Amino acid sequence: MLDYILFNEKPYKLFIDWLKVNNISYETKIDEENYLIQVPENLKQDLLDSIDDKYEEFMDMNQDIVNEEEKKNHDGYNMAGIIVTLKDGSTSYADIDSNLLGRVVSVITPEEFGTIVDAIANAVENPQPKTYCQRMREGEFG
Repeated sequence: MLDYILFNEKPYKLFIDWLKVNNISYETKIDEENYLIQVPENLKQDLLDSIDDKYEEFMDMNQDIVNEEEKKNHDGYNMAGIIVTLKDGSTSYADIDSNLLGRVVSVITPEEFGTIVDAIANAVENPQPKTYCQRMREGEFG
């Protein structure tokens, strides 16, 4: 499954409506501040590209909502979160400035970003003192 996360109910509902109109199966997980939408990975590439484009549109909407809320909120905090799944199956939330996260997802796909997050989580849970090149030279990959 491919994961798409939104942080506001309005773009989440619109994204779900769009998936329904396009007959795309999905699963959702909602917690206090995050709306996770999962779609199958085995869809045709043009459909996956359309989903990514639509997701970016809703992420922009999400950012606009956050910016508007920030203007109304005198506290001025503005954060987003990334769900990190650990090897024991538990999840942890990494807080990230929403402007930074918005820039990241404007350049790479959510799947690519998820790959990076998974690699970092794996490196933290399974420390590797040698570089990839060192391990290759020593024949640690067969």
